Parts: sequence; structure tokens; C-alpha cells
Amino acid sequence: MALLDALKADQLAARKANDRLKADLLTTLIGEATQITTEEFKRGVTEVTDEKVVATVAKFSKNIKQTLENLAAERARLAAAGGDVSKADERIKAAETELAILSSYGPKQMTETELRAAIDDFKAKTPDANVGAIMAHLKTNFGGQYDGKMASALARG
Repeated sequence: MALLDALKADQLAARKANDRLKADLLTTLIGEATQITTEEFKRGVTEVTDEKVVATVAKFSKNIKQTLENLAAERARLAAAGGDVSKADERIKAAETELAILSSYGPKQMTETELRAAIDDFKAKTPDANVGAIMAHLKTNFGGQYDGKMASALARG
């Protein structure tokens, strides 16, 4: 079953189960993943591939991680000011739930150890490789399976 079909089936099941958070997230994800841009259409792209769906999942996950960082900072600010942090806690819990939902649709993420091993292996085969070459290698061979910030830091170090 194609990934898009799995998303649609899970979205329908979530709606039937009255799981609004999951249903709404998957509806938005499906909408974003199925949009074909003018440039893609000009290149002859008329259907959604699993790669595009995975890229959309990765984009959503990245945005939710950023949201979690912002919410954590907001919660800390509220706590320091003696304010009510319950709303921030609710939003953090919802964002964490969304991230958990998305993680089941994306590729398995490489651990720091696995990422370091891939970079070290590439450096051993290509001793004069710069950071750009390392990042290009990672994107080509492990696209969507690693944290870009971590990879960049490891490639530089």
C-alpha cells in the first residue's frame, strides 16, 4: 500500500474514532503532500510519490520540533514570571502527540552514533571531502533519515 493510501486510511479511522488531533493533522498532511506545484506539473509530475509524502512528513516534523522549542521557552518564561503554565503544558503535550503520530509515517531516523559512523565512513573513503561534500553524500544516501543540524555539526567536527 502506498504511503498516501495509508495516510488516508488512518485519517478516516481517526475521524471515525473521534480522534480530532490525529484526524486534523493527517488531513492537513494529506492536503500538503498532494499539492502539485506548477513547476512539478511542467516537469510532468502528475501523481504523488512516497518520496514526496516522506518529505512532507519530514517538513511537518521539523516545524513541530521548532514549535516545541518555542513552547518550552514560553513555558519557562511563564514559570519565571509566576504565571499559569497549564496552557503551555497542554500545547506541548499536543505537539508531542503530533510528533509521535508523524514519526510512524517517516523513515526511521538515524541515531547520532549511526550518523557519525556514516560520516566517518565517507571521510575515510574521501579524506579531502569538505562539509558540503559530506552533506551532499548524506542527502543522496540517507535523505530524510537524519537531523540536518546534528549532521552539519558532526561533519564540521
